[in-house]
Amino acid sequence: MNYNPPIKVHLVCTGVGIINRGIETFARECFDGLHGSEGLSIKLFKGAGEDKLDEHRLWNLSRNSKIASCLGKLVKRNGYVVEQLSSFLPLVREIRRNKPDIIFYSDSNLGFQLYRWRKLIGVNYRLLFSNGGPCSPPFSRTDHVQQVAPLYRDIALQAGESANKHSLVPYGINVPQGKPIYEPAAKVQLRQQLQLPTNRPLILSVGWISSTHKRMDYIVREVAALPEPRPYLVMLGHMDENSPPIVQLAEQHLGQENFTARSVSYEQVQKYYQAADIFVLGSLKEGFGRVYLEALMHGLPCIVHDYPVMRYVLQEQGIFTDLAQSGSLTQALADLIKQPQMPELMIQRREYVKKTFSWESVAPAYLNMFRHCLEAPIY
Repeated sequence: MNYNPPIKVHLVCTGVGIINRGIETFARECFDGLHGSEGLSIKLFKGAGEDKLDEHRLWNLSRNSKIASCLGKLVKRNGYVVEQLSSFLPLVREIRRNKPDIIFYSDSNLGFQLYRWRKLIGVNYRLLFSNGGPCSPPFSRTDHVQQVAPLYRDIALQAGESANKHSLVPYGINVPQGKPIYEPAAKVQLRQQLQLPTNRPLILSVGWISSTHKRMDYIVREVAALPEPRPYLVMLGHMDENSPPIVQLAEQHLGQENFTARSVSYEQVQKYYQAADIFVLGSLKEGFGRVYLEALMHGLPCIVHDYPVMRYVLQEQGIFTDLAQSGSLTQALADLIKQPQMPELMIQRREYVKKTFSWESVAPAYLNMFRHCLEAPIY
């Protein structure tokens, strides 16, 4: 009788427990979605939080700490890089103790160190890089690459990368049971809990509150161009030194009583999705865009830039327009606001996410990717 031991995977993301960007949310849900799968032994290594079954906190200098910020300035990097490098030796101890087959990661700074010192560490692990950022080729300091969208897989192959080194496997997501909330009374109750207006449409955007990448300034101006009474705008996401100008712009163009900009926990974000009517994101490109799936599974129509990655993720469920142009979002919002909320469309959006991106649907592809990664030569 042949016995194949389970593949031992260390899923490493020091941002888990510290910040809720796309890669941290993915790592958290990836572990939860794959943990207990037959043929797989997976452990999560995170930057903060309690130790639990198969998930462990790595000591690190958090990117948000003053010491990480100061050290980052000294070496002309940032606190994020310091967090990555400070977690390296604690991770090495875990690698030597557990001897994983694969180290699965999204943070390239840590991955580079694991590649550089692999022989000295003395464990023949394979490095599997999840390219959700995304990074551009060459991928010379890793053994295998998870490409989460066809565009970036094709860019790598066109640059001369071996097809055997790249697996096209999308992000997965936890999809709630049942139907999305669409009853007007339930939405009113949610808005009252969140201290949001109950008598007008609510537009939601989730992402870094800044003018770069997520282009929250564009969203503010486009909403402000709508005729009064305007919808209420909610901007949720990471806030830093780039955020006050966005808040000031919203105060100037919308008025304090017509918008909210704040950071909330990942669990709290779900309530805002449930309370909202429309989801928008101002970015002109994305590595994947898990927030699109979050919005869809809560039944929200999504207005996004017409870009190949967005087309891949949203398919027929998206509303695509040229968000590089002034007035495009304003027109799309004006058209959508006129349309009635249709429960059957909200249910359809959740079912699309469940069928295409739920962990139940994508788990076999992850296991195949891990097996394929083990075939990669170690240099």
